[in-house]
Amino acid sequence: MKKLFDDDDDEHFGFEKSRILVTVVPFVLIIIILAVTLIVNNLKKADKGPDGDSDDLQQSIMDYADENKGAEDADSSVPVSAGFMVTEEHGQDEDSDSEESDEQESASPEKTPEKNTVPAASPTPVREAMKPGKKDYSKVEFHKDEQLRDMMAYWADNNQKAINDLVYLDHYVAMSYSLKGTNNFYYYGDLDGNGKPGGKGIAVYSDNRYYYGDWKDGVRSGQGTWIHFHIHFTKNTDDLYTAHQYTGSWANDLPDGEGSEHYDYDMSLLKENQGYNANLIGSYSAGLINGEFYMTNIYSDNNSKEWNGTAEHGSWTYMSKNRDKKGNGPVLVETTNPDNYIWMHPNKNVNIGVPCLFFPAES
Repeated sequence: MKKLFDDDDDEHFGFEKSRILVTVVPFVLIIIILAVTLIVNNLKKADKGPDGDSDDLQQSIMDYADENKGAEDADSSVPVSAGFMVTEEHGQDEDSDSEESDEQESASPEKTPEKNTVPAASPTPVREAMKPGKKDYSKVEFHKDEQLRDMMAYWADNNQKAINDLVYLDHYVAMSYSLKGTNNFYYYGDLDGNGKPGGKGIAVYSDNRYYYGDWKDGVRSGQGTWIHFHIHFTKNTDDLYTAHQYTGSWANDLPDGEGSEHYDYDMSLLKENQGYNANLIGSYSAGLINGEFYMTNIYSDNNSKEWNGTAEHGSWTYMSKNRDKKGNGPVLVETTNPDNYIWMHPNKNVNIGVPCLFFPAES
């Protein structure tokens, strides 16, 4: 009788073990699967690097401006003056003492520089940033086809860091230097039936200026990005920029349609309590500002402000008839402070657009 009881007890215990195993094992498997998934996701993020999940800077700015459109009367911005706008801010007061600071047949590269003529309408011409240094770049060997092909691959991958590194290499500087004082360019990319740039391609111009994007009939047309790298091999004491770029729509070799600009600065050269254009978003016509704009500026302490304004044919539209004693009028208003304005003199409020696209037309 006792043994019979023991057998029943063992059978009951074995049954309980089976129930426990059936219940616990699935949970353990789920936990293991979740842990493996988490580890794999973390490894993928690490492979992307710190910038892997970040959007392109210009797109982020454009998205931010679109968000503002619903909340503000003006949402876009544009380049301000031929270079930068140093801002003086104050309210609308007529007696203010404020002063204005001052399609695709092949993918063969071209063998000789493309000649380029300056459009009839053009913003401020090139002011060369790179000054002569100890090295004579006219004697440095370069291979433009190979170099532009390599850079085009990085550009297609949105690898801005690699592009920034390439432009400072001697053979890239020499390639651009060989075009010094001209509006000509070296091109690599798609060609049309007439052998002209047409489709997707890249070009280098003098003074370390580059364009990557769409072409038609031999000129920039469609969507593209243009960057002017301000490279200095001598001590720089007066050029505030390190780089300036425009990304957006092009037509007839000029910015035309929606686009944005971005300026990078040597922060050590910025003056205290003065604002400098950082991001500019809006509409362009033949390279000039034309429409509603959203703008941010930056200060020497890395603080920034946001502004809205409207322009027409290269000039900001004054927001009122008020003028200060110097003749300056309000052209942009701060987004968070409707009583704070950027003021500009009529003499400087002309032909405002993306600067440094061309050298002056030959007389």
